Amino acid sequence: MSNRLLKKAVSKIDSMPEKEIKRLIALQMRESEMLEALLESGKTGHCVLSDDIIRYANTLFFTLLPSNRLYLGRAEGHRLDEIITDDEVMSYLRELSIGSEEDEKEFYFQAGSEIRIILLSNRRLATEDGVYLDLSVQDITEEKRKETRLRRSESLASMTTMAAGIAHEIKNPLAAMQIHLQLLRKAFEKKGSLTGEEAKRYTNVLEEEIGHLNGIAVDFLFAVRPMNVELKKQRLEPLLSSLEEFVRPELEEHGIKFIVKVEPFLPQLMLDANYIRQALLNMIKNAMNAMERGGRLDICARSDGDNVKIMIRDTGCGIERDKMSKIFEPYFTTKASGTGLGLTVVYKIMKEHGGDISVESTVGEGTTFTLTLPVPSDERTALEEMSDG
Repeated sequence: MSNRLLKKAVSKIDSMPEKEIKRLIALQMRESEMLEALLESGKTGHCVLSDDIIRYANTLFFTLLPSNRLYLGRAEGHRLDEIITDDEVMSYLRELSIGSEEDEKEFYFQAGSEIRIILLSNRRLATEDGVYLDLSVQDITEEKRKETRLRRSESLASMTTMAAGIAHEIKNPLAAMQIHLQLLRKAFEKKGSLTGEEAKRYTNVLEEEIGHLNGIAVDFLFAVRPMNVELKKQRLEPLLSSLEEFVRPELEEHGIKFIVKVEPFLPQLMLDANYIRQALLNMIKNAMNAMERGGRLDICARSDGDNVKIMIRDTGCGIERDKMSKIFEPYFTTKASGTGLGLTVVYKIMKEHGGDISVESTVGEGTTFTLTLPVPSDERTALEEMSDG
């Protein structure tokens, strides 16, 4: 029965027959029992608070969290700190209030020989009687295990691809070195000795190919090693400004017009400035290679809801449609030189920042890469308060 119908019945209760009143009460009790059974049979534990007093709690809430089992089934009317026995959980809960921003936190508990991962979240429930705080808990252990297995599978597949790629990449420089060593040996056998100029012709090639091999190794290690990302809240503008100053001379030397536009009053972001700089440098290098005859490169940073987006747009050759889905794969490249790890590294950096990368391209017109970085929750709150004011 809906609250509206129940309120209507209560307003007329004085004139209602006793039999009808009993029927309505029985109906309401059945609906309440059905809702309670629904909450009890689910996979989410709930606890509803008002003025720090428990108004409702299902059994699962106190089963998933360390608690005093004496209160199971009779927690209503008590305070949480009378029941919850874990100090870390209580420390988190004490910071919550009706006005708290919706949030969630993972807790790890020892259960026999296993570690259980419990997700505790909160939200506000607004009713005609007031605002309540709904705490919910879920056991996400199996979900996390599946994520871990998936990451391991993806990592193994990526390593297999990269191993095949690096084997292919090192064949050419090794073949070139072998050929020039054979030519050098034949020259010695024929002449007995070589002038410095003659020897330099061979050693220059060997030195160049050794440098190529070293570049492949460095890029490979950078791509496969775990990133020691140190995120700090900071502004994007100084990073973009220093990057612009660094790359502008080289871009102009290649006949590329460089435009940087940054929306004013961007929120601070959780960044590792060195890695974001590396990602942007990789993107700029790709754009420069796509514009061999010059062109225009635009970098634009702006707010977009709960994110900040950085668009890198070039007027280069573009990317063919059948290659779009492969560009982030290790060792895939459309260039005659290069390891094909540049975009793989950018993708990895963005994921380490909780962000993403996407691409749009038209052959003969150019390409736009978009880096998306999340705005921290406290920065979103501050921006909302500024806009409200």
